[in-house]
Amino acid sequence: MSEEKTSFKESRLYPIVFMAIITSFFVGILAVFYHSTKQKVTNYQINVFHTAILNSFNLPTDHVIKDYETYITEKTLNKTKQTYYIAKKDSLVLGFAYIIHGKGLWGSIEALVSLKPDLNTIINAQVINQSETPGLGARISEDWFLSQFINKNIKINEQTNPFTIVSENEKGITNTEIRGVTGATLSTTSFINMIKNEIPIINDQLRDNHE
Repeated sequence: MSEEKTSFKESRLYPIVFMAIITSFFVGILAVFYHSTKQKVTNYQINVFHTAILNSFNLPTDHVIKDYETYITEKTLNKTKQTYYIAKKDSLVLGFAYIIHGKGLWGSIEALVSLKPDLNTIINAQVINQSETPGLGARISEDWFLSQFINKNIKINEQTNPFTIVSENEKGITNTEIRGVTGATLSTTSFINMIKNEIPIINDQLRDNHE
């Protein structure tokens, strides 16, 4: 007797082919979705970053694209090719901004800092990327912590500001003191070291650019 033919659906090959078709179908959908939204996502990220730069100089953000073109000029450092940003209002230079980097507990930290034209007085500091512990180290992104750096000096009497860490509940802090995040000394120290170590190096390059 001849053996009965096994239908394709009952063969061992069927589930493999079926899964391959289903996988290709959904991967195709995801690929189309990704490419159709990629530019929108990019534009959104640019818009968020430009808003952060305008905010760092306390400039208007009602019409981000127009405001950015009006007030901000992008330049590149001669040595490292890093981009920095010059803010001007009515031909008056308000200051300079750029990104600084550091290493936190779980990964890298990126911050946008803006300084007055003297390159010694901080206007604002904003964390734009971090992967610290939520509720602990991640609190370096909170306004209460970052606002402490406003009007702080990078150098005092030609010496780097030590930025001594004091208790989070300390009152009446001085120009050399920063309230640390409770339970996150490493994250606090990492951010302060970014300010102390990165800014002077970039400032020297900025001065070279504008001599």
